[in-house]
Amino acid sequence: MTFTEAIRHNIVHCTNFRDRDPRSAYWWYVLFVFLGSIPAFILDFAIFWPGIGDGEVGRFLAENFQSITDFYINVMPITTFWYLLNYLPILACGVRRMNDQNRPAWWFVATIVFVSVMSVVVFNITGPQTAELMSVVFDPNSSVFELNQAVADFEELNRTSSMLSAIQTLPSIVIIIWMASRGTIGPNRHGEDPVA
Repeated sequence: MTFTEAIRHNIVHCTNFRDRDPRSAYWWYVLFVFLGSIPAFILDFAIFWPGIGDGEVGRFLAENFQSITDFYINVMPITTFWYLLNYLPILACGVRRMNDQNRPAWWFVATIVFVSVMSVVVFNITGPQTAELMSVVFDPNSSVFELNQAVADFEELNRTSSMLSAIQTLPSIVIIIWMASRGTIGPNRHGEDPVA
């Protein structure tokens, strides 16, 4: 399956959770989503962020790191829309990849749900602290003591964030390995071999 075939296939079959898909259908679509996120982020930055020279970036980020909703709506709305637009096609394709390997598809769905929930948890734990640190760092009136304290607090926050992110990443590694593995050769209970 080529790059354009994979895009067309996954959009057309975004509600198909029954059949099988080859590795190329999944990985070409992942590449498509990633490549689409680059201009989306550039547009977010150009349209919604304040100019770097006017000194408002720190306040803007500090205000919008208070909640995950504010962050995704005010800081990255186009990127968020892009990912939401592609959520169902990538979910359906992942399920079809699990079907191709004759594995229970709920492993993929459970991992997606777990990673999504952990993202919210990590943001809710680290977001307000990050906003507070940004307020100090970007404030031109902050003293050297306050800046040093902010750096020390940031190091502690970084440890916490790293530990939570590691917990979030572990199940994803298993899914990545499964998505990269060859499906069952020949027909299985989900249909004919898509590579044959």
